[in-house]
Amino acid sequence: MIETGKSIAVLPFVNISSDTSNEFFSDGITEEIINALTKIEGLKVIARTSSFSFRGKNVDVRTIGTQLGVSTVLEGSVRKHKNNVRISSQLINALDGTSIWAKSFDRELKDIFSLQDEISLHIADQIRENYGHLEINDHLVEQKDISPESYQLYLKGRYSIVKFNKDDIGKGIELFKQVIAKEKNYALAYVSIHYAYNKLVAAGLMPKAEALTEGKKYLDKAFELNPELPECHHSFGWHYLNNDWDFIKAEKHLAKAIELRPGYAEAHQKYFITLILEGKINAAYEHISTAYKLDPLAPLNNYFMAYYYYVTQQFDKSNLYFEKLFKLEPSFIVGYAIYTFSLVLQNRTDYILELAERIPDIEDAKVEKTILVALAYAKLNKKDKVTKKIKELRAGLTSESRERILFCLVYIKTILGNYEEAFKLIDDGISRKDPLITLLKVDPLLTPLHEHEEWNEKLDRIYALTDNHSLESNQKSQSGISKSEVKDMQELLDKYMETELPHLDPGLSLRQLAESLKLHPNKLSWLINEYSGKNFNEFINQHRLNTFMSKAKEDEYKNFSILGIAYESGFNSKSVFNSYFKKIVGLTPKSWLNTVK
Repeated sequence: MIETGKSIAVLPFVNISSDTSNEFFSDGITEEIINALTKIEGLKVIARTSSFSFRGKNVDVRTIGTQLGVSTVLEGSVRKHKNNVRISSQLINALDGTSIWAKSFDRELKDIFSLQDEISLHIADQIRENYGHLEINDHLVEQKDISPESYQLYLKGRYSIVKFNKDDIGKGIELFKQVIAKEKNYALAYVSIHYAYNKLVAAGLMPKAEALTEGKKYLDKAFELNPELPECHHSFGWHYLNNDWDFIKAEKHLAKAIELRPGYAEAHQKYFITLILEGKINAAYEHISTAYKLDPLAPLNNYFMAYYYYVTQQFDKSNLYFEKLFKLEPSFIVGYAIYTFSLVLQNRTDYILELAERIPDIEDAKVEKTILVALAYAKLNKKDKVTKKIKELRAGLTSESRERILFCLVYIKTILGNYEEAFKLIDDGISRKDPLITLLKVDPLLTPLHEHEEWNEKLDRIYALTDNHSLESNQKSQSGISKSEVKDMQELLDKYMETELPHLDPGLSLRQLAESLKLHPNKLSWLINEYSGKNFNEFINQHRLNTFMSKAKEDEYKNFSILGIAYESGFNSKSVFNSYFKKIVGLTPKSWLNTVK
Protein backbone atom coordinates (compact mmCIF):
# COMPACT_ATOMS: atom_id res chain seq x y z
CA MET A 1 0.00 0.00 0.00
CA ILE A 2 1.38 3.42 -1.00
CA GLU A 3 1.33 6.07 1.72
CA THR A 4 0.14 9.56 0.90
CA GLY A 5 2.23 11.08 3.68
CA LYS A 6 5.84 12.03 4.24
CA SER A 7 7.85 8.94 3.31
CA ILE A 8 10.73 7.97 1.03
CA ALA A 9 12.74 5.01 -0.18
CA VAL A 10 16.28 5.79 -1.35
CA LEU A 11 17.26 3.16 -3.90
CA PRO A 12 20.95 2.25 -4.22
CA PHE A 13 22.64 4.84 -6.42
CA VAL A 14 24.00 3.25 -9.57
CA ASN A 15 27.76 3.22 -10.01
CA ILE A 16 28.40 4.59 -13.51
CA SER A 17 32.13 5.11 -12.97
CA SER A 18 34.45 3.43 -15.44
CA ASP A 19 35.80 1.40 -12.50
CA THR A 20 33.15 -1.17 -11.51
CA SER A 21 34.85 -1.67 -8.13
CA ASN A 22 33.59 1.78 -7.13
CA GLU A 23 30.25 0.29 -6.11
CA PHE A 24 31.36 0.61 -2.48
CA PHE A 25 31.40 4.38 -3.01
CA SER A 26 27.94 4.67 -4.61
CA ASP A 27 26.54 2.40 -1.90
CA GLY A 28 28.19 4.53 0.76
CA ILE A 29 26.74 7.74 -0.65
CA THR A 30 23.28 6.14 -0.69
CA GLU A 31 23.60 4.99 2.91
CA GLU A 32 24.83 8.40 4.06
CA ILE A 33 21.78 10.07 2.49
CA ILE A 34 19.48 7.52 4.13
CA ASN A 35 21.12 8.18 7.51
CA ALA A 36 20.86 11.94 7.02
CA LEU A 37 17.13 11.78 6.25
CA THR A 38 16.44 9.53 9.26
CA LYS A 39 17.33 12.49 11.48
CA ILE A 40 14.11 14.23 10.45
CA GLU A 41 11.30 13.44 12.87
CA GLY A 42 8.04 12.67 11.11
CA LEU A 43 9.69 11.49 7.88
CA LYS A 44 9.47 7.78 7.20
CA VAL A 45 12.74 6.69 5.57
CA ILE A 46 13.04 3.08 4.43
CA ALA A 47 16.18 1.48 5.81
CA ARG A 48 19.06 0.13 3.77
CA THR A 49 18.11 -3.57 3.78
CA SER A 50 14.73 -3.04 2.15
CA SER A 51 15.82 -0.28 -0.25
CA PHE A 52 18.84 -2.24 -1.45
CA SER A 53 16.74 -5.36 -2.11
CA PHE A 54 15.72 -3.69 -5.42
CA ARG A 55 19.30 -3.37 -6.66
CA GLY A 56 19.62 -4.41 -10.30
CA LYS A 57 15.92 -5.21 -10.61
CA ASN A 58 13.79 -3.56 -13.26
CA VAL A 59 10.86 -2.77 -10.97
CA ASP A 60 8.44 0.10 -11.60
CA VAL A 61 8.64 2.79 -8.88
CA ARG A 62 4.89 2.45 -8.32
CA THR A 63 5.41 -1.21 -7.41
CA ILE A 64 8.30 -0.25 -5.13
CA GLY A 65 6.10 2.36 -3.49
CA THR A 66 3.43 -0.25 -2.84
CA GLN A 67 5.84 -2.86 -1.47
CA LEU A 68 7.65 -0.43 0.83
CA GLY A 69 4.69 1.78 1.72
CA VAL A 70 6.18 5.09 0.61
CA SER A 71 4.94 8.11 -1.31
CA THR A 72 8.30 9.01 -2.90
CA VAL A 73 11.29 7.15 -4.31
CA LEU A 74 14.77 8.61 -4.86
CA GLU A 75 16.90 7.23 -7.69
CA GLY A 76 20.41 8.32 -8.51
CA SER A 77 23.79 7.60 -10.01
CA VAL A 78 27.38 8.29 -9.02
CA ARG A 79 30.32 8.84 -11.34
CA LYS A 80 33.68 9.09 -9.59
CA HIS A 81 36.84 9.96 -11.52
CA LYS A 82 40.11 10.69 -9.74
CA ASN A 83 39.31 13.52 -7.29
CA ASN A 84 35.94 14.48 -8.76
CA VAL A 85 32.45 13.13 -8.36
CA ARG A 86 29.16 13.74 -10.16
CA ILE A 87 25.95 12.72 -8.40
CA SER A 88 22.65 12.79 -10.28
CA SER A 89 19.41 12.24 -8.39
CA GLN A 90 15.70 12.25 -9.08
CA LEU A 91 12.79 12.28 -6.61
CA ILE A 92 9.75 10.45 -7.99
CA ASN A 93 6.11 10.36 -6.94
CA ALA A 94 5.49 6.67 -6.17
CA LEU A 95 1.77 6.99 -6.79
CA ASP A 96 1.94 7.91 -10.47
CA GLY A 97 5.65 7.67 -11.37
CA THR A 98 6.04 11.37 -12.18
CA SER A 99 9.22 13.28 -11.38
CA ILE A 100 9.02 15.75 -8.50
CA TRP A 101 12.59 17.03 -8.64
CA ALA A 102 15.82 16.19 -10.44
CA LYS A 103 19.31 17.65 -10.28
CA SER A 104 22.96 16.82 -10.95
CA PHE A 105 25.86 17.93 -8.76
CA ASP A 106 29.55 18.17 -9.66
CA ARG A 107 32.06 18.44 -6.82
CA GLU A 108 35.57 17.59 -5.77
CA LEU A 109 35.86 14.64 -3.39
CA LYS A 110 37.09 16.96 -0.64
CA ASP A 111 33.58 18.52 -0.64
CA ILE A 112 31.73 15.19 -0.42
CA PHE A 113 30.16 15.88 2.99
CA SER A 114 28.85 19.29 1.92
CA LEU A 115 27.43 17.62 -1.17
CA GLN A 116 25.68 14.90 0.85
CA ASP A 117 24.21 17.61 3.07
CA GLU A 118 23.06 19.68 0.10
CA ILE A 119 21.37 16.72 -1.60
CA SER A 120 19.68 15.59 1.63
CA LEU A 121 18.35 19.10 2.31
CA HIS A 122 17.02 19.40 -1.26
CA ILE A 123 15.17 16.09 -0.89
CA ALA A 124 13.78 16.99 2.53
CA ASP A 125 12.60 20.39 1.24
CA GLN A 126 10.81 18.78 -1.70
CA ILE A 127 9.00 16.29 0.55
CA ARG A 128 8.01 19.06 2.95
CA GLU A 129 6.73 21.28 0.16
CA ASN A 130 4.70 18.49 -1.42
CA TYR A 131 3.52 16.46 1.56
CA GLY A 132 3.44 18.64 4.67
CA HIS A 133 5.39 20.17 7.52
CA LEU A 134 8.67 18.73 8.76
CA GLU A 135 11.18 20.22 11.19
CA ILE A 136 14.43 20.21 9.21
CA ASN A 137 17.77 21.15 10.75
CA ASP A 138 19.95 23.62 8.89
CA HIS A 139 22.36 20.75 8.26
CA LEU A 140 21.67 17.02 8.04
CA VAL A 141 25.24 15.85 7.37
CA GLU A 142 28.03 17.08 9.59
CA GLN A 143 31.40 18.00 8.21
CA LYS A 144 33.75 15.15 9.12
CA ASP A 145 37.41 15.71 9.93
CA ILE A 146 38.70 12.96 7.67
CA SER A 147 40.61 12.91 4.40
CA PRO A 148 38.86 11.81 1.19
CA GLU A 149 41.22 8.81 1.00
CA SER A 150 40.40 7.64 4.54
CA TYR A 151 36.71 8.23 3.98
CA GLN A 152 36.80 5.90 0.98
CA LEU A 153 38.50 3.25 3.15
CA TYR A 154 35.68 3.68 5.67
CA LEU A 155 33.05 3.21 2.95
CA LYS A 156 34.86 0.07 1.76
CA GLY A 157 34.70 -1.23 5.33
CA ARG A 158 30.96 -0.57 5.53
CA TYR A 159 30.53 -2.30 2.17
CA SER A 160 32.33 -5.40 3.51
CA ILE A 161 30.55 -5.85 6.83
CA VAL A 162 27.11 -5.75 5.21
CA LYS A 163 27.96 -9.22 3.88
CA PHE A 164 27.12 -11.79 6.53
CA ASN A 165 30.22 -14.01 6.40
CA LYS A 166 33.36 -14.20 8.50
CA ASP A 167 35.86 -13.32 5.76
CA ASP A 168 34.10 -10.13 4.63
CA ILE A 169 33.37 -8.96 8.17
CA GLY A 170 37.02 -9.58 9.05
CA LYS A 171 38.08 -7.60 5.98
CA GLY A 172 35.81 -4.74 7.08
CA ILE A 173 37.37 -4.70 10.55
CA GLU A 174 40.85 -4.46 9.02
CA LEU A 175 39.76 -1.56 6.79
CA PHE A 176 38.32 0.30 9.79
CA LYS A 177 41.59 -0.25 11.64
CA GLN A 178 43.43 1.27 8.70
CA VAL A 179 41.14 4.30 8.95
CA ILE A 180 41.76 4.89 12.66
CA ALA A 181 45.50 4.45 12.14
CA LYS A 182 45.31 7.55 9.92
CA GLU A 183 42.33 9.33 11.50
CA LYS A 184 42.61 8.78 15.25
CA ASN A 185 39.54 10.90 16.05
CA TYR A 186 37.09 9.39 13.54
CA ALA A 187 34.48 7.95 15.91
CA LEU A 188 32.40 6.21 13.24
CA ALA A 189 35.28 3.89 12.36
CA TYR A 190 35.67 2.84 16.01
CA VAL A 191 31.98 2.12 16.56
CA SER A 192 31.84 0.25 13.24
CA ILE A 193 34.51 -2.15 14.52
CA HIS A 194 32.36 -2.88 17.57
CA TYR A 195 29.32 -3.36 15.31
CA ALA A 196 31.28 -5.82 13.16
CA TYR A 197 32.31 -7.89 16.19
CA ASN A 198 28.68 -7.96 17.31
CA LYS A 199 27.72 -9.34 13.89
CA LEU A 200 30.30 -12.11 14.27
CA VAL A 201 28.73 -13.08 17.61
CA ALA A 202 25.18 -12.93 16.24
CA ALA A 203 26.16 -15.20 13.35
CA GLY A 204 27.94 -17.64 15.67
CA LEU A 205 31.20 -16.96 13.83
CA MET A 206 33.26 -16.00 16.88
CA PRO A 207 33.12 -16.85 20.61
CA LYS A 208 31.00 -14.28 22.47
CA ALA A 209 33.46 -13.45 25.26
CA GLU A 210 36.37 -12.85 22.89
CA ALA A 211 34.36 -10.77 20.40
CA LEU A 212 32.61 -8.58 22.95
CA THR A 213 35.78 -7.94 24.93
CA GLU A 214 37.69 -6.98 21.79
CA GLY A 215 34.82 -4.88 20.39
CA LYS A 216 34.01 -3.03 23.62
CA LYS A 217 37.31 -1.11 23.74
CA TYR A 218 36.53 0.37 20.32
CA LEU A 219 33.02 1.31 21.41
CA ASP A 220 34.37 3.06 24.52
CA LYS A 221 36.80 5.04 22.37
CA ALA A 222 34.05 6.03 19.92
CA PHE A 223 31.90 7.29 22.78
CA GLU A 224 34.82 9.24 24.22
CA LEU A 225 35.27 10.94 20.85
CA ASN A 226 31.59 11.63 20.14
CA PRO A 227 29.02 10.93 22.88
CA GLU A 228 26.23 12.27 20.63
CA LEU A 229 26.72 9.67 17.90
CA PRO A 230 23.49 7.63 17.43
CA GLU A 231 25.51 4.56 16.42
CA CYS A 232 27.33 4.66 19.78
CA HIS A 233 24.09 4.61 21.76
CA HIS A 234 22.66 1.85 19.57
CA SER A 235 25.77 -0.28 20.16
CA PHE A 236 25.82 0.44 23.89
CA GLY A 237 22.18 -0.58 24.13
CA TRP A 238 22.89 -3.87 22.40
CA HIS A 239 26.01 -4.43 24.53
CA TYR A 240 24.29 -3.81 27.86
CA LEU A 241 21.42 -6.10 26.88
CA ASN A 242 23.45 -9.04 25.58
CA ASN A 243 26.57 -8.86 27.69
CA ASP A 244 25.47 -7.40 31.02
CA TRP A 245 21.70 -8.04 31.11
CA ASP A 246 21.40 -4.43 32.20
CA PHE A 247 17.97 -3.56 30.83
CA ILE A 248 17.94 -0.12 32.44
CA LYS A 249 21.10 1.03 30.66
CA ALA A 250 20.06 -0.71 27.44
CA GLU A 251 16.76 1.20 27.40
CA LYS A 252 18.50 4.48 28.20
CA HIS A 253 20.97 4.20 25.32
CA LEU A 254 18.46 2.94 22.75
CA ALA A 255 16.04 5.74 23.62
CA LYS A 256 18.89 8.22 23.17
CA ALA A 257 19.79 6.72 19.77
CA ILE A 258 16.19 7.21 18.63
CA GLU A 259 16.09 10.74 20.03
CA LEU A 260 19.18 11.60 17.98
CA ARG A 261 17.91 9.80 14.87
CA PRO A 262 14.12 9.23 14.96
CA GLY A 263 14.14 7.02 11.87
CA TYR A 264 16.86 4.67 13.15
CA ALA A 265 15.30 1.30 12.25
CA GLU A 266 17.94 -0.84 13.98
CA ALA A 267 17.61 1.11 17.23
CA HIS A 268 13.82 0.63 17.22
CA GLN A 269 14.44 -3.05 16.52
CA LYS A 270 16.81 -3.47 19.49
CA TYR A 271 14.53 -1.39 21.72
CA PHE A 272 11.71 -3.80 20.89
CA ILE A 273 13.60 -6.88 22.02
CA THR A 274 14.80 -5.10 25.18
CA LEU A 275 11.26 -4.12 26.15
CA ILE A 276 9.52 -7.37 25.26
CA LEU A 277 12.02 -9.44 27.23
CA GLU A 278 11.12 -7.32 30.27
CA GLY A 279 7.44 -8.02 29.64
CA LYS A 280 6.62 -4.48 28.45
CA ILE A 281 4.55 -5.89 25.62
CA ASN A 282 2.61 -2.82 24.43
CA ALA A 283 5.60 -0.48 24.45
CA ALA A 284 7.63 -3.14 22.67
CA TYR A 285 5.08 -3.43 19.87
CA GLU A 286 5.31 0.31 19.12
CA HIS A 287 8.99 -0.09 18.36
CA ILE A 288 8.85 -3.27 16.28
CA SER A 289 5.95 -1.90 14.24
CA THR A 290 8.04 1.24 13.61
CA ALA A 291 11.11 -0.80 12.68
CA TYR A 292 9.02 -2.95 10.36
CA LYS A 293 7.51 0.05 8.58
CA LEU A 294 11.01 1.45 8.09
CA ASP A 295 12.50 -1.85 6.89
CA PRO A 296 9.75 -4.32 5.86
CA LEU A 297 12.04 -6.58 3.82
CA ALA A 298 14.65 -7.04 6.56
CA PRO A 299 14.66 -10.68 7.73
CA LEU A 300 15.33 -9.68 11.34
CA ASN A 301 12.29 -7.38 11.44
CA ASN A 302 10.06 -10.16 10.11
CA TYR A 303 11.54 -12.48 12.72
CA PHE A 304 10.82 -10.01 15.52
CA MET A 305 7.27 -9.42 14.25
CA ALA A 306 6.77 -13.19 14.28
CA TYR A 307 8.24 -13.37 17.78
CA TYR A 308 5.90 -10.64 19.08
CA TYR A 309 2.84 -12.48 17.77
CA TYR A 310 4.18 -15.77 19.17
CA VAL A 311 4.65 -14.26 22.63
CA THR A 312 1.13 -12.79 22.52
CA GLN A 313 -0.15 -16.13 21.14
CA GLN A 314 -1.63 -14.66 17.97
CA PHE A 315 -0.51 -17.69 16.01
CA ASP A 316 -2.10 -16.92 12.64
CA LYS A 317 -0.10 -13.69 12.42
CA SER A 318 3.01 -15.30 13.88
CA ASN A 319 2.92 -18.06 11.25
CA LEU A 320 2.53 -15.47 8.50
CA TYR A 321 5.67 -13.57 9.51
CA PHE A 322 7.72 -16.72 10.09
CA GLU A 323 6.89 -17.95 6.59
CA LYS A 324 7.78 -14.55 5.13
CA LEU A 325 11.06 -14.62 7.07
CA PHE A 326 12.13 -17.93 5.55
CA LYS A 327 11.07 -16.79 2.09
CA LEU A 328 13.31 -13.74 2.47
CA GLU A 329 16.17 -15.61 4.12
CA PRO A 330 15.96 -19.44 4.24
CA SER A 331 19.28 -19.57 6.13
CA PHE A 332 18.00 -17.53 9.11
CA ILE A 333 18.96 -20.42 11.35
CA VAL A 334 17.85 -19.20 14.78
CA GLY A 335 14.30 -18.60 13.54
CA TYR A 336 13.52 -22.27 12.99
CA ALA A 337 13.58 -23.23 16.67
CA ILE A 338 11.44 -20.27 17.77
CA TYR A 339 8.91 -21.07 15.03
CA THR A 340 8.86 -24.65 16.30
CA PHE A 341 8.01 -23.51 19.85
CA SER A 342 4.95 -21.84 18.35
CA LEU A 343 4.08 -24.95 16.31
CA VAL A 344 4.28 -27.10 19.46
CA LEU A 345 1.62 -24.92 21.10
CA GLN A 346 -0.47 -25.27 17.93
CA ASN A 347 -0.08 -29.10 18.03
CA ARG A 348 1.36 -29.04 14.48
CA THR A 349 3.99 -31.75 14.95
CA ASP A 350 3.71 -33.01 11.37
CA TYR A 351 4.60 -29.55 10.10
CA ILE A 352 7.57 -29.38 12.51
CA LEU A 353 9.06 -32.49 10.87
CA GLU A 354 8.36 -31.01 7.44
CA LEU A 355 10.00 -27.72 8.47
CA ALA A 356 13.10 -29.59 9.65
CA GLU A 357 13.55 -31.00 6.15
CA ARG A 358 13.25 -27.52 4.65
CA ILE A 359 16.29 -26.15 6.48
CA PRO A 360 18.90 -25.41 3.81
CA ASP A 361 22.25 -27.17 3.83
CA ILE A 362 24.21 -24.50 5.70
CA GLU A 363 26.52 -24.42 8.70
CA ASP A 364 24.72 -25.71 11.83
CA ALA A 365 21.80 -27.04 9.76
CA LYS A 366 22.31 -30.55 11.20
CA VAL A 367 22.09 -29.22 14.76
CA GLU A 368 18.96 -27.23 13.99
CA LYS A 369 17.25 -30.20 12.33
CA THR A 370 18.03 -32.32 15.38
CA ILE A 371 16.52 -29.64 17.66
CA LEU A 372 13.30 -29.48 15.62
CA VAL A 373 12.89 -33.27 15.46
CA ALA A 374 13.57 -33.55 19.22
CA LEU A 375 10.90 -30.94 19.96
CA ALA A 376 8.38 -32.81 17.77
CA TYR A 377 9.16 -36.14 19.45
CA ALA A 378 8.88 -34.52 22.89
CA LYS A 379 5.44 -33.16 22.02
CA LEU A 380 4.40 -36.59 20.68
CA ASN A 381 5.85 -38.15 23.89
CA LYS A 382 7.97 -40.60 21.86
CA LYS A 383 10.42 -41.11 24.70
CA ASP A 384 12.85 -43.51 23.04
CA LYS A 385 13.22 -41.30 19.97
CA VAL A 386 13.51 -38.06 21.90
CA THR A 387 16.06 -39.60 24.29
CA LYS A 388 18.25 -40.47 21.30
CA LYS A 389 17.97 -36.91 19.94
CA ILE A 390 18.76 -35.40 23.36
CA LYS A 391 21.92 -37.51 23.50
CA GLU A 392 22.96 -36.17 20.09
CA LEU A 393 22.33 -32.59 21.24
CA ARG A 394 24.24 -32.98 24.50
CA ALA A 395 27.26 -34.06 22.50
CA GLY A 396 27.23 -30.60 20.94
CA LEU A 397 27.37 -28.70 24.24
CA THR A 398 31.12 -28.33 23.83
CA SER A 399 30.79 -26.85 20.32
CA GLU A 400 30.16 -23.27 19.14
CA SER A 401 26.45 -24.20 19.04
CA ARG A 402 26.43 -24.73 22.81
CA GLU A 403 24.26 -21.73 23.69
CA ARG A 404 21.54 -22.56 21.18
CA ILE A 405 21.52 -26.26 22.12
CA LEU A 406 21.29 -25.56 25.86
CA PHE A 407 18.50 -23.04 25.28
CA CYS A 408 16.43 -25.51 23.24
CA LEU A 409 17.05 -28.34 25.73
CA VAL A 410 15.23 -26.21 28.32
CA TYR A 411 12.13 -26.38 26.10
CA ILE A 412 12.48 -30.07 25.31
CA LYS A 413 12.75 -30.91 29.03
CA THR A 414 9.79 -28.64 29.86
CA ILE A 415 7.58 -30.33 27.22
CA LEU A 416 8.55 -33.74 28.66
CA GLY A 417 7.70 -32.54 32.19
CA ASN A 418 11.31 -32.87 33.41
CA TYR A 419 11.18 -29.52 35.20
CA GLU A 420 14.10 -30.14 37.55
CA GLU A 421 16.41 -30.78 34.59
CA ALA A 422 15.02 -27.71 32.80
CA PHE A 423 15.90 -25.53 35.80
CA LYS A 424 19.44 -26.98 35.94
CA LEU A 425 19.93 -26.04 32.28
CA ILE A 426 18.61 -22.53 33.01
CA ASP A 427 21.13 -22.25 35.87
CA ASP A 428 23.92 -23.16 33.48
CA GLY A 429 22.77 -20.50 30.99
CA ILE A 430 22.52 -17.86 33.73
CA SER A 431 26.00 -18.63 35.03
CA ARG A 432 27.39 -18.03 31.53
CA LYS A 433 25.11 -15.04 30.87
CA ASP A 434 23.85 -16.60 27.62
CA PRO A 435 21.81 -13.91 25.76
CA LEU A 436 19.16 -16.47 24.71
CA ILE A 437 18.30 -17.19 28.36
CA THR A 438 16.73 -13.72 28.59
CA LEU A 439 13.94 -14.96 26.27
CA LEU A 440 12.49 -17.30 28.93
CA LYS A 441 10.37 -14.80 30.89
CA VAL A 442 7.77 -14.09 28.20
CA ASP A 443 7.76 -17.44 26.38
CA PRO A 444 4.28 -19.06 26.52
CA LEU A 445 5.66 -22.59 25.99
CA LEU A 446 7.38 -22.39 29.38
CA THR A 447 4.18 -21.60 31.32
CA PRO A 448 4.39 -24.96 33.21
CA LEU A 449 7.57 -23.69 34.90
CA HIS A 450 5.76 -20.66 36.33
CA GLU A 451 4.12 -22.72 39.07
CA HIS A 452 7.46 -23.62 40.64
CA GLU A 453 9.20 -21.53 43.29
CA GLU A 454 12.49 -21.78 41.39
CA TRP A 455 11.01 -19.88 38.44
CA ASN A 456 10.84 -16.53 40.21
CA GLU A 457 14.30 -17.07 41.70
CA LYS A 458 15.73 -17.52 38.19
CA LEU A 459 13.93 -14.44 36.90
CA ASP A 460 15.24 -12.37 39.81
CA ARG A 461 18.78 -13.27 38.75
CA ILE A 462 18.21 -12.58 35.06
CA TYR A 463 16.29 -9.34 35.59
CA ALA A 464 18.24 -7.88 38.50
CA LEU A 465 18.94 -4.79 36.40
CA THR A 466 15.48 -3.83 35.21
CA ASP A 467 12.59 -1.69 36.42
CA ASN A 468 8.84 -2.01 36.63
CA HIS A 469 7.67 1.50 35.85
CA SER A 470 5.87 2.28 32.61
CA LEU A 471 7.70 4.24 29.97
CA GLU A 472 7.36 7.98 30.10
CA SER A 473 5.88 9.84 27.20
CA ASN A 474 8.46 11.56 24.99
CA GLN A 475 6.10 13.75 23.05
CA LYS A 476 7.36 17.16 22.03
CA SER A 477 5.57 20.37 21.43
CA GLN A 478 4.55 20.72 17.80
CA SER A 479 5.86 24.24 17.42
CA GLY A 480 7.07 25.94 20.56
CA ILE A 481 5.66 29.18 19.09
CA SER A 482 3.56 31.52 21.25
CA LYS A 483 0.02 32.51 20.20
CA SER A 484 1.02 36.13 19.73
CA GLU A 485 3.94 35.12 17.51
CA VAL A 486 1.65 32.91 15.44
CA LYS A 487 -0.75 35.81 14.94
CA ASP A 488 2.09 38.12 13.87
CA MET A 489 3.43 35.54 11.42
CA GLN A 490 -0.05 34.95 9.96
CA GLU A 491 -0.50 38.66 9.34
CA LEU A 492 3.00 38.94 7.84
CA LEU A 493 2.36 36.00 5.49
CA ASP A 494 -1.09 37.20 4.42
CA LYS A 495 0.13 40.73 3.69
CA TYR A 496 3.15 39.50 1.74
CA MET A 497 1.07 37.08 -0.37
CA GLU A 498 -1.44 39.85 -1.11
CA THR A 499 0.99 42.66 -1.94
CA GLU A 500 4.05 40.91 -3.41
CA LEU A 501 2.26 38.03 -5.19
CA PRO A 502 5.20 35.60 -4.81
CA HIS A 503 3.03 32.76 -6.12
CA LEU A 504 3.38 34.19 -9.63
CA ASP A 505 6.96 32.89 -9.62
CA PRO A 506 6.57 29.30 -10.94
CA GLY A 507 9.85 28.27 -9.29
CA LEU A 508 9.00 29.57 -5.80
CA SER A 509 10.29 27.34 -2.98
CA LEU A 510 9.55 27.29 0.71
CA ARG A 511 13.08 28.43 1.54
CA GLN A 512 12.83 31.38 -0.86
CA LEU A 513 9.54 32.53 0.65
CA ALA A 514 10.93 32.07 4.18
CA GLU A 515 13.99 34.14 3.29
CA SER A 516 11.77 36.94 1.93
CA LEU A 517 9.72 36.91 5.14
CA LYS A 518 12.87 36.63 7.30
CA LEU A 519 11.49 33.49 8.95
CA HIS A 520 13.17 30.13 9.49
CA PRO A 521 11.84 27.58 6.94
CA ASN A 522 10.72 25.29 9.79
CA LYS A 523 8.53 28.05 11.25
CA LEU A 524 7.01 28.94 7.91
CA SER A 525 6.34 25.30 7.04
CA TRP A 526 4.62 24.73 10.40
CA LEU A 527 2.62 27.96 10.05
CA ILE A 528 1.31 27.10 6.57
CA ASN A 529 0.36 23.56 7.56
CA GLU A 530 -1.25 24.59 10.85
CA TYR A 531 -2.87 27.78 9.57
CA SER A 532 -4.18 26.61 6.21
CA GLY A 533 -4.33 22.84 6.66
CA LYS A 534 -2.32 22.54 3.42
CA ASN A 535 1.23 21.65 2.52
CA PHE A 536 3.38 24.34 0.94
CA ASN A 537 2.61 23.42 -2.68
CA GLU A 538 -1.12 23.23 -2.02
CA PHE A 539 -1.00 26.60 -0.25
CA ILE A 540 0.82 28.26 -3.18
CA ASN A 541 -1.33 26.52 -5.79
CA GLN A 542 -4.45 27.73 -4.00
CA HIS A 543 -3.22 31.31 -4.46
CA ARG A 544 -2.44 30.53 -8.11
CA LEU A 545 -5.91 29.06 -8.56
CA ASN A 546 -7.54 32.14 -7.02
CA THR A 547 -5.48 34.33 -9.36
CA PHE A 548 -6.50 32.22 -12.38
CA MET A 549 -10.20 32.43 -11.51
CA SER A 550 -9.91 36.22 -11.11
CA LYS A 551 -7.97 36.75 -14.33
CA ALA A 552 -10.27 34.46 -16.34
CA LYS A 553 -13.16 36.86 -15.69
CA GLU A 554 -11.25 39.98 -16.78
CA ASP A 555 -11.53 41.41 -20.31
CA GLU A 556 -7.77 41.80 -20.40
CA TYR A 557 -7.40 38.02 -20.63
CA LYS A 558 -10.33 37.20 -22.94
CA ASN A 559 -8.00 36.38 -25.84
CA PHE A 560 -5.75 34.15 -23.68
CA SER A 561 -6.07 30.37 -23.76
CA ILE A 562 -6.95 28.61 -20.51
CA LEU A 563 -3.39 27.34 -20.24
CA GLY A 564 -2.02 30.80 -21.00
CA ILE A 565 -3.99 32.27 -18.07
CA ALA A 566 -2.78 29.40 -15.86
CA TYR A 567 0.84 30.22 -16.73
CA GLU A 568 0.19 33.91 -16.04
CA SER A 569 -1.09 32.86 -12.62
CA GLY A 570 2.11 31.02 -11.66
CA PHE A 571 1.40 27.45 -12.76
CA ASN A 572 4.15 25.92 -14.88
CA SER A 573 2.61 22.51 -15.62
CA LYS A 574 -0.58 21.74 -17.54
CA SER A 575 -1.14 18.46 -15.70
CA VAL A 576 -0.61 20.02 -12.25
CA PHE A 577 -2.98 22.86 -13.10
CA ASN A 578 -5.73 20.60 -14.47
CA SER A 579 -5.56 18.04 -11.68
CA TYR A 580 -5.44 20.66 -8.91
CA PHE A 581 -8.32 22.64 -10.47
CA LYS A 582 -10.49 19.51 -10.74
CA LYS A 583 -9.62 18.46 -7.19
CA ILE A 584 -10.58 21.83 -5.67
CA VAL A 585 -13.41 23.02 -7.92
CA GLY A 586 -14.87 19.67 -8.94
CA LEU A 587 -14.99 20.72 -12.62
CA THR A 588 -12.51 20.93 -15.46
CA PRO A 589 -11.21 24.48 -16.10
CA LYS A 590 -13.17 24.60 -19.38
CA SER A 591 -16.44 23.52 -17.75
CA TRP A 592 -16.00 26.03 -14.95
CA LEU A 593 -15.25 28.82 -17.45
CA ASN A 594 -18.53 28.09 -19.25
CA THR A 595 -20.44 28.58 -16.00
CA VAL A 596 -19.04 32.06 -15.32
CA LYS A 597 -19.39 33.59 -18.79
